[in-house]
Amino acid sequence: MDVSYNTMNDRYLLYIDILGFSNLVTDNYTKVSTLFERINDLNVHRHNVFQTIVFSDTILIFNRDKALSNHGHEYLVMLACEFVQDLIFRSIDLEIPFRAILTYDEFHYKRLENIEAYYGAALLKAYFKEKQINAQGLFIDKKILKYNNIYKTLSFDKDFDFVFLTQNLDRLLFYGGELPIDASFIEESVEFTGIDVELKMLKILKQNIKTQQDSRIRGKYLQTYELYRQRYGKLINKFEESDFDYRVISPDADWTEINDKRNVL
Repeated sequence: MDVSYNTMNDRYLLYIDILGFSNLVTDNYTKVSTLFERINDLNVHRHNVFQTIVFSDTILIFNRDKALSNHGHEYLVMLACEFVQDLIFRSIDLEIPFRAILTYDEFHYKRLENIEAYYGAALLKAYFKEKQINAQGLFIDKKILKYNNIYKTLSFDKDFDFVFLTQNLDRLLFYGGELPIDASFIEESVEFTGIDVELKMLKILKQNIKTQQDSRIRGKYLQTYELYRQRYGKLINKFEESDFDYRVISPDADWTEINDKRNVL
């Protein structure tokens, strides 16, 4: 079904759940406050095409105006994925996991005199699906996959795909997935300016597989890690051997200069 011809009230809805939020509130108010400051500074707020609602452990992001062309749909899907990527990069040091659902269906939003009202099939679908998935990261509705032409995905179940927001790791596959890489390839480009964050994310997943006592929580980290292993295979093994030190990619490269490039991008 071509989503371009759905009802007037169909929208892209990005539903983000902050995992373990109740324990976080109980144990660390400072971290909660810092997290909301990071959310308040996300790139999504700089795009007038999107509206954001935050309540407790849930973030809702949806497009205000309907996409009128295939290019418009592709643009909205790309931005929605980028918003989750931005959240991960900004909050990696807090080590707070997220699970996000990106779908497309009927969604109503109204700012009334005293309240904000929002409801619809998209919200119900995202809410119930999010509760069923015992993994982290971004999951995209298969019916909008044709509008995702930026990020690689892996089929998760009959309705959703897992989205790989790890574009730096994907570029390593472009080089054949063999390590190390010549230092000149690293230093003369800006292709790996976020690799340290992506490897830290993998390291956090791996650590929690070992340390989590609750089997369901441990399973969430394990299933997510295995999704990355399916895509990156022997690269994961190499990173495990180096304790996820990104410099193993090219030991002779000037990584200080590369990190400086990220700070000015």
